[in-house]
Amino acid sequence: MDLFGFSVAVRFLLQKGEVLAYGWHWDKARAERHAAALASHHGIPAEPARDRGLEGWLAERLRAVVLEGERFSLPSHPYRDRAVYEALLEVPRGETLTYGELAKRAGLPYPRVLAALLKNPFQVLVPCHRLVTRKGTLMGFYPLGARVKRRLLELEGVRLEE
Repeated sequence: MDLFGFSVAVRFLLQKGEVLAYGWHWDKARAERHAAALASHHGIPAEPARDRGLEGWLAERLRAVVLEGERFSLPSHPYRDRAVYEALLEVPRGETLTYGELAKRAGLPYPRVLAALLKNPFQVLVPCHRLVTRKGTLMGFYPLGARVKRRLLELEGVRLEE
């Protein structure tokens, strides 16, 4: 699918027709492994699946969050470290937050927050791309990397130094 000019493979985790997570990567096999890791981490009893219709759903949701500033709602599934994702959902389009401040807002230790970010079940919809270091620089954004993170922030009007 197209992620604002980047071609990524996406695999969805579904339960009773509801998307509970998705994994993505530059290649199909790694996208499948990413989704499987999310399923294991969050206790989602589903096999990663490809679905063109859901790719359209995801593209629409991504546009709404990144370009229009709409806030995504997590499904009711009991995600591990859900407090991290709920705190991230409070960061508005066009703004950034430090990793340390996110840890304070989520009420969790910094290392646990970093681990939770690696397992974000809805990357970008739960806007982990809005996180920066204390110095205002980019860090992280597994599995797609800093180039994609910078592009997403630019689409939201955030300009960071190189």
